[in-house]
Amino acid sequence: MTFRAFMGVSPILVAGVAILPILQRRSPSSPAPLSPAAGTIPRVKGDRQMLATLGASELLLPALVNRALAANDRAKYLFTLLQAAARHGDDPDEPPVDLRRERLRSGVGDADLDDVPARTRRCADGTYELARADRIHAALGDAVGEMVAAVEAAPGPPERWGERSSRLLAAAVPVDAAHVSAEYVHRLTSGDRAAGDSLHLLVMDLHRRLHEIQVALASTSVDGASAYGLSEDATELVRAFMHGVHRTAALKLDHPGLGTTATQVGARVVVENDLGTTDAHLLLVRVEGLEARVVATDVHLERLGFLRSLLAPFDLRWDTIVTRRNDRIEEGAYHLATGEYTAKDRADLAGYLEHLGSRLVFLIDWNRARKRLRLFVKAKDAVDLLRWAAERELGHMPFLALGGERLVFDALERLPRIAIRYGEQLHEVLGRDRAIAFLRFVLERCSTGIREGRSEFLIRDEIRAELMSQLATAEQSLLAAAAEHASLVVELAASVRDALQRFPGDGREELERAAARAAGWERRADGLVERARVAARRWEGSDAIERILVEADDIADHLEDVTFLLTILATAPPSADDVRPLAELAELTLAAARQHLMAFEGARALRRSGAREDLHDVLEAVDQVVLLERRSDDANRRAKRRILTTVSDFHHAEILSDIRRHLEAASDALKHVALALRSVVMGEVGTA
Repeated sequence: MTFRAFMGVSPILVAGVAILPILQRRSPSSPAPLSPAAGTIPRVKGDRQMLATLGASELLLPALVNRALAANDRAKYLFTLLQAAARHGDDPDEPPVDLRRERLRSGVGDADLDDVPARTRRCADGTYELARADRIHAALGDAVGEMVAAVEAAPGPPERWGERSSRLLAAAVPVDAAHVSAEYVHRLTSGDRAAGDSLHLLVMDLHRRLHEIQVALASTSVDGASAYGLSEDATELVRAFMHGVHRTAALKLDHPGLGTTATQVGARVVVENDLGTTDAHLLLVRVEGLEARVVATDVHLERLGFLRSLLAPFDLRWDTIVTRRNDRIEEGAYHLATGEYTAKDRADLAGYLEHLGSRLVFLIDWNRARKRLRLFVKAKDAVDLLRWAAERELGHMPFLALGGERLVFDALERLPRIAIRYGEQLHEVLGRDRAIAFLRFVLERCSTGIREGRSEFLIRDEIRAELMSQLATAEQSLLAAAAEHASLVVELAASVRDALQRFPGDGREELERAAARAAGWERRADGLVERARVAARRWEGSDAIERILVEADDIADHLEDVTFLLTILATAPPSADDVRPLAELAELTLAAARQHLMAFEGARALRRSGAREDLHDVLEAVDQVVLLERRSDDANRRAKRRILTTVSDFHHAEILSDIRRHLEAASDALKHVALALRSVVMGEVGTA
């Protein structure tokens, strides 16, 4: 059996961190504290023997567990080393894996192991030439032995761990000091239970049991963290982490999660936090010196990215997020992210740990909140909303607890003037900025309302009132769109006026640039009209503004057509005298377009204030448009007479006549739009 035949199992060590315990579901309550059972103290040596001799047996089991956890790290590294060596033996053209960092992190000091993968060769008889095979096998036996010693020292069901370990090690031995078989590698490293028992599966089971013992052993509490074996310095670091946890923990309400366990293995402090009930949702922190390494596992890749963004204030070095399969967890697969922070000093380290602890509550039920918000805004905006709520320590659990999306839909259903279907995105109704502003208000009001003891009835009324305010602002967007459209009409009219006054200017290239700009403005104007159509379908009584905008769009179309015709006329330009009457007509059109814009700006101000001065401004601007249209009629007749009586070139006469007709139509449309706006404004005033 080749190495590739069993590489379907997940790698055993990732970035030097043993991850198997974080893939086991936690029990909802911690078991009672453990002490070594009578007759279960294993034979020990060194300082552990001294503990037994002094009768301090209550300290023996914690020491055994600490060493067993360190042995677990070594075993995982050695399994990975064997897999990497076999893989290189199967495919020598593939660059060998460098496991030096993993070796150092696991506490293995044998630097000679670093070149094992590169030196491994596949022999003709199917075995692997593997340097130091005997030393690797012995080291595995020692590591598993330490794990078995700790597990068998604790009270629990008799599972005969030692017998199982001996049987597995006896069934898999190296061919000699420097050769192993493919079957040997498989028997040691396989994670597939269907393929039979293996040393890897034994280590997985031992590690799960060690975790249960570790939680049960905790006989002290550091600000709520179950802890044992901590030095004074380590206790201060755990206390900083827990200060952050407690600062925001209330935001999870009654949801399970945030249980913390802390221990110390040599100089390394290990803090583990259970983020909830999901099998693969856990966070592990390892601190040694000023180095703090965080490991997070999750079934939701996006949530790991969210965690990284929450820690952005600190300069972490993140490894690439990896995805692994594991049939022992309910979801079948998980993602793992690792990041390392180097603190400037102890105070900075404590600050980082506090910040990290304070962010964890915002990961609980994060995906459910994200899905609820995505009913109203786009996916990226939903994540940004959750980040905004986390940065302000508002959270999203109060929003979920009060009904989530139903809060918004209930508010919408109580507003008869707006039509929105269940599940329709709110940004399509209010616009993106107003939808985000409203949802921020919802998150904030749910969080502060629950913390301040407000009634749910009051919170819902406040949300409804805010929605009404945002809808009123959204309705104003119709007039805002009309005013923006009017400003584009001014730009188009000014472009036409300038082109006719300077015609032919610098020639066709300049006119083509002007035509391209005009085409862009006209497309923007079309977009504003489409926005108005969508909005008009939402609110009763807004169809009049929609009709006005549709007619105003004809103005933009006529002016854009003029810029196009001028590019054709420039190929063989007529005399300046023939063009001058059209320039006069364009000047009047521009003046009317400016008054057209003033009328819409006045209507916006009137809608906000209802002041008589604003109404006067609208009516005066409308009157100016009507007067300018009359002057345009005279200018149009002069231009027509000039074209018919003096322009002899048929080509020139045809194009100049088309330009004149478009300018006349634009002037007429400006008058019609102004009078229609006057009717709307006077109608609103009459019913106010």
